[in-house]
Amino acid sequence: MWREQPNSNDFPKTTGGAQTRHGGGYSNAFVARLNKELNQILQSTYLGGRGSDRAGTLAIHPKTGDVYVEGITSSTDFPNTAGGAQTKKQKYDDAFVARLNKELNQILQSTHLGGDNTDSILALAINPTTGEVYVAGWTASKDFPNTTGGAQERRHENINVIDTFVARLSADLSQILQSTYLGEKQ
Repeated sequence: MWREQPNSNDFPKTTGGAQTRHGGGYSNAFVARLNKELNQILQSTYLGGRGSDRAGTLAIHPKTGDVYVEGITSSTDFPNTAGGAQTKKQKYDDAFVARLNKELNQILQSTHLGGDNTDSILALAINPTTGEVYVAGWTASKDFPNTTGGAQERRHENINVIDTFVARLSADLSQILQSTYLGEKQ
């Protein structure tokens, strides 16, 4: 579950992090690494641009220790999306997935994930064998990416209804391998 993270320019232990300063806008997401006793912040980093950015769930890759985090963004300058599956933000707020190294001092790759309306991820998992990233959430977009060939290729036609979605991305976040809507069909 994400929470608003208001404009805080002094989040602890960001020195040496992947993004050492607040990106601007109303809020940025953050990721923090703590020791096992939870009594010391080892490293933290901002994650966001000049819009509003909120983080949700995260997962740790079982082999590399890389940290994957998902959320929602209105930032057109969300960090390190070049080379991602979807490099540009669409019309409204998009979901995002970001991959950081385990030390949180490098954003390895980020990608937007969305269509012509608001999109939000609520769950994230990593396949322990292939490293592929699975995300699920909700969308109001009629053109959510890469649904052709999915179990449900089109969303509900009622403009007031949102559908859920599931998407599978490559481990390096450079490709949306498959997506599908999940909702009432017309």
